[in-house]
Amino acid sequence: MAVSGKLLVERGSIDAPSQDWGDYDFIALPSPGDRIAALYEESLHYLTVLSVHHRPVAKMDESRGRGFGFPEADIVAKWTGMKD
Repeated sequence: MAVSGKLLVERGSIDAPSQDWGDYDFIALPSPGDRIAALYEESLHYLTVLSVHHRPVAKMDESRGRGFGFPEADIVAKWTGMKD
């Protein structure tokens, strides 16, 4: 089962706002320091993961009717290059 994560990319200085590249499916969430490759605007980009912000979902509690949705995460990564 894949886990979804929103990819937020730092392309400029640390003070520049992050670019929201949208949602991606991962086999497992990356860890800080991992290098990943993501297809964005028809090009393959290389990124280094800075941090992962997990958004878990509570387990189903039938007595309270809770537990809807899927776990997600925000993956903050630094752009390091692209394949031509």
